Amino acid sequence: MTRPMISVIIPCHNAGRFLGETIESVLAQRYPNVEIIVVDDGSTDNSAATAARYPQVRCLRQRNAGVAAARNTGLRHSTGAYIVFLDHDDRLLPGALESNLQCLIVHHDCAFVFGDVQCIDANGAILPHRSSSPHEGKEHYLSLLHGSYTWTPGASMYRRDVLNALPGFDRRVDPACHYDLNLRIARTYPVCHNNTVLLEYRLHSTGLSNDSALLLRAEITVLRWQKRWARSDRRYMKALRRGMRFYEDYAGTPLMTRMVANIRKRTNWRETWAGMLVLVQYAPLLPARWAYRKLRLA
Repeated sequence: MTRPMISVIIPCHNAGRFLGETIESVLAQRYPNVEIIVVDDGSTDNSAATAARYPQVRCLRQRNAGVAAARNTGLRHSTGAYIVFLDHDDRLLPGALESNLQCLIVHHDCAFVFGDVQCIDANGAILPHRSSSPHEGKEHYLSLLHGSYTWTPGASMYRRDVLNALPGFDRRVDPACHYDLNLRIARTYPVCHNNTVLLEYRLHSTGLSNDSALLLRAEITVLRWQKRWARSDRRYMKALRRGMRFYEDYAGTPLMTRMVANIRKRTNWRETWAGMLVLVQYAPLLPARWAYRKLRLA
């Protein structure tokens, strides 16, 4: 009996430092029927050359258009019935693909499955925490409105037919495009959790999540888009408000801290004004809450 194909899509931009480890973590999987597609999103380093070292890898190159566009490109060129979008700096643990596939086979009604992750540092050393996936039973749309607990797309596996029924990743919210996709799926389809650590999630200073202003704008926009559906259920609206407050603090507090530091040093005025504009548009009450907390601690 032929096992279904799993397509692992790895978008990358100037990813030469970590890409080899990521590819090798896929090659080390026990599952025999896997295709690996690297989408080089306009890199100027050795990313394409790194991918070319592996004959099992198909490398597609495009002009720099962002991670959402790169994932969509990989999906269009893939053939698998099951899809994994693996970030270029993460590493799959042995057996990860087969574990998620078995969950989807057992839960045949689910659109995607997500597992847990272990955090590592830039050098690959284990950090003392892992994701806890605090979802509320099977109501994953409700849980996701509180905030994304899937951490990184590589810990998830999607059914291709579900992805084909959707517009794909939205480039307007690039840093949060997988959160947006998961919300759109969970509104309509069941989702399941694989209570297994499947992936090592790398935390480092050059990651996209370190751009607080960009992240704040994307996460709040994704949740604002959900108001159309959340209004139908009081629980959804309560969860959505909590989610917006969470991302205001998560991304907005580092932004506030950096802006205050710039003002005190009388430097980076353009960055500071740009940050103020983002706060006014996406977290207008955060400066008052931030100042109140500082006064209480004084």
